[in-house]
Amino acid sequence: MLKVMTSRQPFLCRLLVVLLCSGVTGMIIDLSHPLSHNTIYWPGQPKFNRTVVVMGSNKDKVWIEVGAFSSGEHGGTHIDAPRHFSPHSYDLKDLPLEHTIAEGVMIDARAEAALNNDYQLTVEKLKAWETDHGRIPDKAAVLVNFGWTSRWSNPREFFGTNDVTNHTTFHFPVVSAEAARWLLDHRHLKILAVDVPAPDGPTDTTFPVHRLLLSQNIVIIENVMVPDSLPARGFRLHAAPIRVEGGTGVQTRVYAMLYDDVTSRSPLVQHLSILLCLLVGTLACWLAQV
Repeated sequence: MLKVMTSRQPFLCRLLVVLLCSGVTGMIIDLSHPLSHNTIYWPGQPKFNRTVVVMGSNKDKVWIEVGAFSSGEHGGTHIDAPRHFSPHSYDLKDLPLEHTIAEGVMIDARAEAALNNDYQLTVEKLKAWETDHGRIPDKAAVLVNFGWTSRWSNPREFFGTNDVTNHTTFHFPVVSAEAARWLLDHRHLKILAVDVPAPDGPTDTTFPVHRLLLSQNIVIIENVMVPDSLPARGFRLHAAPIRVEGGTGVQTRVYAMLYDDVTSRSPLVQHLSILLCLLVGTLACWLAQV
């Protein structure tokens, strides 16, 4: 006896299979500091300001609120568009959305940075991370956790100085040019994210990491908030900015979407597991029609 399925049922069955095999748990971790009057900016950047345009009830007793805000491009948790240091590269308006989403890894450099405010992430540190956690995926978002999130509420601690208006006095950990080059050449880096004001040293006016990555249309995310719940791998990082014409940077809602244990395994095992799940699910959908 044949079972009759509606035309919609096979579609729903296949959709369910895709969702079950995707490996997404639905858990999202916010990686963004709030934008407010307390937001930290690089010296010289206009700070956040918000004014109320409308607040109150109209003649029909309907409550309405409307405001306007302004902000410098490079303050708070924000993205650096390639145009920031590469005049012929993408601005925010033209930056492809796929440049802002990638499989993520978190490099924990808190111990090193705690001993030295001027610590520079090295190639050796990256290779040691791979020994412990597996190969950094190609075209990944590499988030470097220096432990600076805990300093966000204190600008002097965050910049490592008593004079927060003079960048030549700043002291915070960064990414070495060699490490950035290694990630680009050997892991085809897609996104670099840091929990400090910049990946380059505050007194290095050659900006080697900015120039290297942005000239290749690789975006940089600065002042990321890194909670203890973020794992070393097994997540997808999202950092899509608004499309500002001519924009070189903007505050961005950065977040990590976690996966289940399948995606924390090697890429080969990960792909085989998903393929097997899809095959079994498709077979089940087909049998349901017989």
